[in-house]
Amino acid sequence: MNFKIRAAKKDDCKDISRMIMELATYGKMPDEVKISHKELERDGFSSNPFFQCLVAEVPEENKSKEGQGIGKSLMSKVAQLGKEKQCMRLQFAVLDWNTPSLDFYVAKGAQDVTASEGWHFLRFDGEALDKLANEAED
Repeated sequence: MNFKIRAAKKDDCKDISRMIMELATYGKMPDEVKISHKELERDGFSSNPFFQCLVAEVPEENKSKEGQGIGKSLMSKVAQLGKEKQCMRLQFAVLDWNTPSLDFYVAKGAQDVTASEGWHFLRFDGEALDKLANEAED
């Protein structure tokens, strides 16, 4: 294993932002990215953070290589940290056309609840989020 998994630091936010954009581009949705590295810094590294993040430290000569187990190691570490905090499930979304990832997760034991339980992931954003928030009573 030629990499190290560690908790992200504020200084990592530019790289995290870049990787979010790379994932969105891979997912054919680069216009959907609505967060900047400054917002990541604010939201993840304040006195009351909204999220935690892990990063893999990978030597430069290995950064473009696949099949090193980095993704599996990151997922395993997230699962370990979740279990330590009494989490009962790890839930995430995968695009329906991304069969290599779907196959990987299912092989690891993930359940595709879209088919088995009929769940749909829904989102409020933009004007719809504004409208819903404006309906709240003070």
